[in-house]
Amino acid sequence: MTKLYKPCGTTIFHPQEIAIRFHRWEMRMLDASIEFCPEIIESRLKHLEDKDSIISVMNRYSRALDWLDDRLIEDVFFDDAQIDYGFFKGKASEFRPILMEVERTSGRRWHFTAQVSIELDGDVAHASAYNLSMAADTVGSTPPAALGSFFGYYVDRFERRDGVWNIAARRHLLIAGTQWQEIEITGPLAALNTIGATSSDHPHYRRMA
Repeated sequence: MTKLYKPCGTTIFHPQEIAIRFHRWEMRMLDASIEFCPEIIESRLKHLEDKDSIISVMNRYSRALDWLDDRLIEDVFFDDAQIDYGFFKGKASEFRPILMEVERTSGRRWHFTAQVSIELDGDVAHASAYNLSMAADTVGSTPPAALGSFFGYYVDRFERRDGVWNIAARRHLLIAGTQWQEIEITGPLAALNTIGATSSDHPHYRRMA
């Protein structure tokens, strides 16, 4: 006959249940020791730092285009990065000036990157992100301009060279484009702050690389 144990109170423990509870306790103690292992904590922190560095590169790309910052775009791609935007296929060193010239043809521009996914593999990372962009021919809204918007994905390969993460390969995949008429910022809306012509010398621009 199996003996039951009653160590305290009125709860009766079966020997098998005692073994299960003890095993669970051991696993919790093992998890706790892993959590407080300095090497593992350092590895996890490094993992997060690498991801943050990669996201910062993506942010720099949008800011460089929106504010026409030729210096900042230099800190996005490695010179030999392979670029494929459809209208351009080649090295980043040749792509940068073309890209910035395209952006300068717009009076206003806005680029948004979100839903970033990153897979780290040592000094290489594979990343993808959603992108939305807007461009208008004019600096102001009078007369109202046609706003062109594009929706797509960035498919990137990042590399860490000499401790620095940058894009080593990028392909842009277009989903759709659309165009609509903006509203004039007049009447009560005129009380809002409008950005005016953007540039790296704009009084409200902060590089924050």
